[in-house]
Amino acid sequence: MIRSLSAQSLRRKLVIIALITTGLTLLVSNLAFISLEYYLSRQDTQKKLTVLGEVIANRATAALTFSDFALLRTNLNTLRADSSVVRGCIYAESQALAASYHPEDGATQCPEILQGLQNNQHHNFAQFFPILLDNNPIGTLYIEISHKDLLQRINQFLIFSLLILAAAVLLAIFLATKLQDVVARPMKDLGNTLRHIMLNKDYSTRAAKENNDELGDLVDLFNGLLLTIEDENASLKTSEERFRKLTALSPVGIFQVDGKQRLQYVNQRWRDIHGIPDELPSLQDWFARIHPDDLSTTQQAWNRLICEQESIALELRLVRRDHSHTWIQLLASALHDRHGELLGYLGAISDISELKAAQIQMENLAFYDPLTGLANRRLFKNRLEKAVKSVLRSGSSMALMFLDMDQFKRINDTLGHDAGDILLKEVSNRLSATVRENDTVSRIGGDEFTILLTDVHHTSDVLVVAEKLLLALAKPIRIKGQDIVTTVSIGITLTPDDSTDVNTLMKNADLAMYRAKELGRNNFQFFSEDMNQSILEHLSLEKEINEAINREQFSLVFQPKISLFDYSVTGVETLIRWQHPDKGMITPDRFIPVAEETGQIIEIGSWVLEQSCRQISSLIRSNVLPNTAKVAVNLSARQFTDPSLLARINSVIEISQIPPHCLELEITESTLMEDVESAIQIMQEIKKIGVAIAIDDFGTGYSSLAYIKRFPIDVLKVDRSFVMDIPDDKNDMAITAAVIAMAHKLSMTVVAEGVETQEQLHFLRQNNCDEGQGYLFSRPLSLGQLHQFLNENERMRQQGNHISLLQ
Repeated sequence: MIRSLSAQSLRRKLVIIALITTGLTLLVSNLAFISLEYYLSRQDTQKKLTVLGEVIANRATAALTFSDFALLRTNLNTLRADSSVVRGCIYAESQALAASYHPEDGATQCPEILQGLQNNQHHNFAQFFPILLDNNPIGTLYIEISHKDLLQRINQFLIFSLLILAAAVLLAIFLATKLQDVVARPMKDLGNTLRHIMLNKDYSTRAAKENNDELGDLVDLFNGLLLTIEDENASLKTSEERFRKLTALSPVGIFQVDGKQRLQYVNQRWRDIHGIPDELPSLQDWFARIHPDDLSTTQQAWNRLICEQESIALELRLVRRDHSHTWIQLLASALHDRHGELLGYLGAISDISELKAAQIQMENLAFYDPLTGLANRRLFKNRLEKAVKSVLRSGSSMALMFLDMDQFKRINDTLGHDAGDILLKEVSNRLSATVRENDTVSRIGGDEFTILLTDVHHTSDVLVVAEKLLLALAKPIRIKGQDIVTTVSIGITLTPDDSTDVNTLMKNADLAMYRAKELGRNNFQFFSEDMNQSILEHLSLEKEINEAINREQFSLVFQPKISLFDYSVTGVETLIRWQHPDKGMITPDRFIPVAEETGQIIEIGSWVLEQSCRQISSLIRSNVLPNTAKVAVNLSARQFTDPSLLARINSVIEISQIPPHCLELEITESTLMEDVESAIQIMQEIKKIGVAIAIDDFGTGYSSLAYIKRFPIDVLKVDRSFVMDIPDDKNDMAITAAVIAMAHKLSMTVVAEGVETQEQLHFLRQNNCDEGQGYLFSRPLSLGQLHQFLNENERMRQQGNHISLLQ
């Protein structure tokens, strides 16, 4: 019944509940009244029967004593006054019938003996009364009264109750109908209002309030909910409008893809980058625009986004309708609701064609010789490092050739530098034509070349290549109407036979080349044991470094870094010095590579870091250096990958009490490129401490612009090799200017190393270089000299003489 009731309308529920409630109430009330009436009527009848019986029994005592049966009947006939009496019987002591009474129309007679009455079953009211004489029973009186009057009374009450019940039901129906109007009509109006809002999406509509009762409160709550929805809807529309305006004006292309991988939205910038004016392409059409060389990588990244929710960060090329291609950076990630359910994917693309062009130009300037087009020293060294790692992994062999042109200076002096340039180009062409495509030919100096031969199986293979090179260069070269014959001296070293260290290999090949010159030029020599003196020196140096650590022979000097805008001191770079008791001053370029190779650099670097922070922290606390000044400490590759690096940095900061922002760690470009992802993670942890990070000797490695952008770098230091030939070398000037511009676009501070002339300073200031260091400003200074320099420099700067030179 409850289920069927719940399926009814509210109006019908009100009627049914009212009827059930009224009916049950009246039914229970009537039953209670009938039960009470029956009980009270029976009590009255019993009392009346008792009174009649006692009176007749008292009167019958004498008559029964004297056996006066006529008097007995006379006494019984007094029962005629009550029409409800069915019969009356008087029995003698012997239980024999002495007298009786029954109505004239009565069918019920008194039995002859008392036992017959006791065994008789009937539904009337009956009672036995003893007839006593001196408290001794001499007979028995029996009176029986009919219950018809009681039943008739009860029936009349039932009929009256039914009439009342019928009237109550009619009244309940009437009141329920009225209640329907009071309750159901406002609910119906509320439902119609809600239906109107849902159909028209008009949240400004309000329900009418007619009463101040609970329904009125419900209408107020409903209208309050509508007001909240209206405000949130207006806020949402405002946010959407703001978002659309922002996306329309955004310099990046924004797109949205739904969960079924359908392109849902793109902004105008996205269309401009793709050259699509109107139509919205499908995702498949979009992928079809990706350059074939980039398509596989992009699809793999997109699949990882779909399957694993892995965000995308890619650089790729798009093919436009005119078949030109555009370099873009693609960023995309999954979009979820607040419950974590996937809504789709949101992404952005940026046109990085100009940055790519600048990167290519910078790489060409930085890694290729502008005269010959060959790889320069930086690129060659990078490839040599990679080749050595490949050899170690594969177990193969590799050869490094060092070539130096014989008597090249004489050509320049006699025919001029332009003739020398022609000769260099022709030699480059012949060298490239003689070796395989996967071999690397580079020009590392004026008339010096190197050749990297990979996948060497036998030493005889290298010998054959060397002989071919000598024969190729022995052919005359016609320059300015003259046939010029040039020769080269070649030094050869092998990996892993001779060494697996890049610097050692370069040194071995150089030694072998000089041996070839000593033997008359125009020949080649392999590195041999008699050239191994440097290795013995290496072992000796390793031992002496241990002694230097134990005997505290190392000391620190500091080279100031100067702001090129106001010539204030912005910080210092810490440099290490080794005063050997027998050999005198040993420069870092001699012992640092050895310490790096042997692992001694960890202990040395830890000492340098702690002492630098202690000494510079004291200058900052005494206000000799401003609290914005930074002490730059070089981190070697071994230190950078040391698992305890972060703990050591925190310990040094705590011990020295130097503010974290006053410490700057310099890391070389090549160190970062060994393991890019690991390097990024380590640098991010360092940045969390509050320590600044500088990339040192920028341009000497071979890093991608995409990686440089990902590194959390604060400072970029231009290598001194770019600065030293300014303004004589236009190529170095172009590289330096490009590096400064690129670093500023990436929000990095630029520091130029090796500034030694006013011309270099003027060029760097013209190109907005931030800071500089070099002998033009100051040589490396001890702590006491640094204190004096800072005071003197500040005094001269205030006087307008901006640069203090300490000779």
